[in-house]
Amino acid sequence: MTAEIATGDWPPVEEPGLLRSFTASAAAVLNKETRWRMRGRRAFVVVTFYIAVLALIVFAAYQLLYDRAHMEWTEEGLVRQDFASGAMAAVIGQAIFTAILVVQMSLTMLLAPALTSGAVSMEREKQTLELLITTPVSNLGLIVGKLVASLAYLFLLILASIPLMSLVFVFGGIAPEDVVRAYVLLFAAAFGLGSIGLFMSALLKRTQLATALAFIVVLMLAAGSLALHTYMLASSAADGRAVRPQAPEALLWLNPVVAVIDMGCTAIPDSYNVTCGYITGVTNQELDPVNPPRDAFWPRAATAFLLLGVGLTLATTQLIAPSRRIRVRGSAPAAGEQQVEPKDGEGIGPAG
Repeated sequence: MTAEIATGDWPPVEEPGLLRSFTASAAAVLNKETRWRMRGRRAFVVVTFYIAVLALIVFAAYQLLYDRAHMEWTEEGLVRQDFASGAMAAVIGQAIFTAILVVQMSLTMLLAPALTSGAVSMEREKQTLELLITTPVSNLGLIVGKLVASLAYLFLLILASIPLMSLVFVFGGIAPEDVVRAYVLLFAAAFGLGSIGLFMSALLKRTQLATALAFIVVLMLAAGSLALHTYMLASSAADGRAVRPQAPEALLWLNPVVAVIDMGCTAIPDSYNVTCGYITGVTNQELDPVNPPRDAFWPRAATAFLLLGVGLTLATTQLIAPSRRIRVRGSAPAAGEQQVEPKDGEGIGPAG
């Protein structure tokens, strides 16, 4: 080692591979961001307050159906029973499942873009983005780490509802696979909607403007696409040329409201008049009360959210540092790279 220092001949340093560089960069950014976000009392106070509010909503849904569950029609009329029938107990479980799913999806639509819309723009405002770009941290690892760290708080709130969601198994009416489907949809929607805020944060320089534009995009996906699809469906019905009213189903693939409606049809087929009736119109199917559609729409919506998240994440990596784009071998070197010139007599003239 002393001889190497004296002569200046250092051993070659092996550069890490793409996968190793990505995982190390994402882990470093995630560790730093999560420590900053979870430090202090605010995070735990918000989680506690959210669980308390969700518990009140569950209790209200239970209380509204409690009296109905203990009433039963007999020959003497409507008589109050000391116990609830199995069918009415299942209705309570389905009501709790629906209430938690609607609240969780509403929370996802509000918090996912809000938490990620300042991930990049705040670094620009603090003038630290250039420092991050000049570090050995890879662009993709930086963006993925910030996205996961920003959504980690939302993921925590979603997972915190599992004990309340488990109450549906006490009353029945909901299968375990239905609960798994609901959480798969919630995590996919959180990833897709969160990537919208992240992309706006990299596209715009101000956090407030990025947040406002992200909310507008989410509102257009939820309400705008639904209104447009309903208008096209009504127009095709009024036209009279089609046997069944038709509208493009792909228009609603990024609509979290329609995905929740299909989840209700999948988990609670008894409500086919409300949920399954609408989903059969969206998917252009015939309504069969005996065999209502299951998994007709939400898997496509979840896949669309995942593809949207991946696409916007890759686009964000190019927005923050265009000079570090992936180059094809043989392309011109970027600024700062040295190009080796051939020595005199080398590489000139024919070989041999």
